[in-house]
Amino acid sequence: MCFNASLSQKAEILEKMFNAVFDISDFKKVYFKSAFSLPYWPVLKAEDSQNFKFLQWGLIPFWEKNIEMAEKIRFKTFNARFETLNEKPSYRHPADSKRCGIVVDGYFEWKEIDGKKYPYYLYMPDKSPFLMAGIWDRWVNMENKNIYETFSVVTTKAEGISAEVHNTKKRMPLILDNENISMWMDKDKRFKEINNRDGGRGKE
Repeated sequence: MCFNASLSQKAEILEKMFNAVFDISDFKKVYFKSAFSLPYWPVLKAEDSQNFKFLQWGLIPFWEKNIEMAEKIRFKTFNARFETLNEKPSYRHPADSKRCGIVVDGYFEWKEIDGKKYPYYLYMPDKSPFLMAGIWDRWVNMENKNIYETFSVVTTKAEGISAEVHNTKKRMPLILDNENISMWMDKDKRFKEINNRDGGRGKE
């Protein structure tokens, strides 16, 4: 599963590469961040791919009733399996209408060898930033009207080096490459259309 990531590039490089701009000027490099710390992370929404938005890792479904339930569920939604997005209540709505790309330049997985786990850092051969598929949602705390925009990383069956490293659960983030980015980031497509066209296979 993908619970740890990095983003060590300068904001100017990310803006040029993804043809998008940051609306927060104090963007800082991140060399290692765990989802369990509920970090804010730069994301490109399908509905607004020209602007980076900082969303918090750990999706809160829009229908959660109170802050206690919201805080509880977000620790269970760091990752969302592509194969069951349209089956899970927490993910069904955002899979259709709130897809996004999560900007990283690498992520961490643990390989099990003789009962012990060792960390590996996975990145592109040229060390360039890339997008992981994500879904996001907006939840409003009705007690104080605070708005939470949160996301999950979409995962798929591990392939290549990811399968070799993540040799227990054999999962990896769904990487948005040239073959699937246009479908995933098309705000007018429903998830069923993407799934039927096999747009969810991750490449590495």
